[in-house]
Amino acid sequence: MLSFVNANNYQATVVKLSPTYYYELNETTTDEGALDTMGNAPKPGSFNGDYGVGGPEVGGEGPLTVFSADDFNGIPVPGLGGTDNLAHYSNNSGHVTLGDGNLYASSSITVALFFKAGPAQGGDRLFTNNISDPTKSFQVNVANNGLVLAVDPSNTGIAAERTLYMEDNSGPDRRLIQSDSGWFHVVASTSGDSGNERAANFRLWINGVDRTENLQPDSTGWGIDTGQAKIGGRRADPADSTTHSGAQDEVAIWLDRVLTDQEAMSLWEAAITEKTIPLVITDIEVLKNADDQDVKISWNSRRGKIYGVYSTTNLIDGDWEELDDSVEGDGEITSFTYPGIPLNDKKRFYRVVELE
Repeated sequence: MLSFVNANNYQATVVKLSPTYYYELNETTTDEGALDTMGNAPKPGSFNGDYGVGGPEVGGEGPLTVFSADDFNGIPVPGLGGTDNLAHYSNNSGHVTLGDGNLYASSSITVALFFKAGPAQGGDRLFTNNISDPTKSFQVNVANNGLVLAVDPSNTGIAAERTLYMEDNSGPDRRLIQSDSGWFHVVASTSGDSGNERAANFRLWINGVDRTENLQPDSTGWGIDTGQAKIGGRRADPADSTTHSGAQDEVAIWLDRVLTDQEAMSLWEAAITEKTIPLVITDIEVLKNADDQDVKISWNSRRGKIYGVYSTTNLIDGDWEELDDSVEGDGEITSFTYPGIPLNDKKRFYRVVELE
């Protein structure tokens, strides 16, 4: 039993924490939409905008480093997969519509993502479920004063929103809207039975640092539109001023759950730690028939990845026979059945390779 894979530390850690939805945003075309790795979304997210003509982009370079105030070169994040990891670039002209906002809403919620900073046009959405109910609404935004969390579209100030201030709370942290800052890793959450309570219960981690104490009330107001949950925008028009000017990657959403400090930090540790998670054939089941036998092979996988399955009877001199080179990953475990093997075939080896 042999297998080969390129599952990276960060992605594997996210999946292990069982988010409700996980959009890795590794698509290179818009044809099939934005895939939910967890398989819980009713359908793929749709890319809205004029992609491929100098506007929004899929398949752009993902984060190699994130912002550091102490090092101009930034903090390396090899756990994402290096240049193999891709991202979605809104570029002020494209966003991803996930679906009915009610399916992306709950009183307790956590959103984790990477975003590439860019100048705000007054209220760019990184994530919004576009829900009006303050007990379930949740928005992660960047505005003229930097990063903002909001829960009540009909209200402003202390009952509805918080803006991220500098570490000493001397003023808004506008580094998150400066293009030369590069990428940031964000974990944001809230919980509660009312908008006021949920605004008071915001939690925020930026690049592995708990910045909750730097969240300060503001009075901007954060409206909603369309009732559709979105990544990188708010309104139906992808070129609207509320579309993000930068990029987004690895958007994970936990409904009815606030990640613990330890869980939030585990995401950061996974991002900065290079580690390959091996693909393992987890089970081989022989199914006897009257005249022949079938073999069912199972392995750990990622939804949407393409795998090849190969077989040989001789590891030393034998050639590997291609059984199928287009098996699509079903989720955490994928299976393939090889039918019609002669009953006198007593020894056979199998290999699984992640192809794309």
